[in-house]
This record gives sequence, C-alpha cells and structure tokens, in this order.
Amino acid sequence: MTEAEILGVRNDVTAIVVSVTGFSFTMISAYIAALWFFLKDAPFALRALSFVLLTCGLAFMGAMSAGLNGLLLATETAWSKLGKTATELPGFGSERPDFLAGFTMYEAVAFLGTSVFVLIYIALFYLTFVYDWGDGMRRIYR
Repeated sequence: MTEAEILGVRNDVTAIVVSVTGFSFTMISAYIAALWFFLKDAPFALRALSFVLLTCGLAFMGAMSAGLNGLLLATETAWSKLGKTATELPGFGSERPDFLAGFTMYEAVAFLGTSVFVLIYIALFYLTFVYDWGDGMRRIYR
C-alpha cells in the first residue's frame, strides 16, 4: 500500500469509530430519557426487556469497536513497513509517552473507553433495577 492509501483507510476507519461512539452515546441518552419518562414506572418485565435490548446494542457497538481497533492496528503495521514517508509521522498511536506509564496510546484509549462504558452500564443497571425514583411531585421539586 502507498502512504496515501494508508492515510485514506485510516481516515475512513477513524470516521467509523467516531460514528460508532456517537451512536453508542445516543443509545445511552435515549435510554436515560426513557428511564426518566417511562421505564421508572414500568413493570419489571418491560424494564428487563429494555435493558436487554440496550445490552445487545452496546455489545454490538463494542464488537464493532474491537473490529475497528484491529483495522487501525493494521494501518499502523502497514505504515511501519513504508520506511520514509512524506509526512514523516513515526506512527499513529503506537508510541508510549511517559505520562501513560508504559502504555501505548491505543491501549490507553481502549482502557479509557471500556472503563467509561462499563461505569455507564453499571449506573444504568442501578437506575433501572435498584434506584427508588420516589413519587412524581417530590421528584420534580428536589
């Protein structure tokens, strides 16, 4: 592959990553709105079904992200085989800056993204099945 082809693939994959991340946050935001407006008063079966659907959607987005990560790493490998490049970029994220305690940029971003989504998932589980929403009027005037 040429430098231009690698950069083109890299840009395309990065755009897909941004879309997947944005859509994941859209799903989470819609679920939060549904919790506030409908699911807090819904029977357990409906809350469980909604949470299962959210789980399936987020799992699909996670699987897509893992596949896209593989493509990004493949562009890194192809880039390293070029030798001298016109842009003189050493790589896209395989460097290990001191502030990341030995992790690469790829590893740090993957850890951060996974951590954030796990924490959000746990919070949504808590809000769906454990949290006491109280009566409507008291909730409005808190």
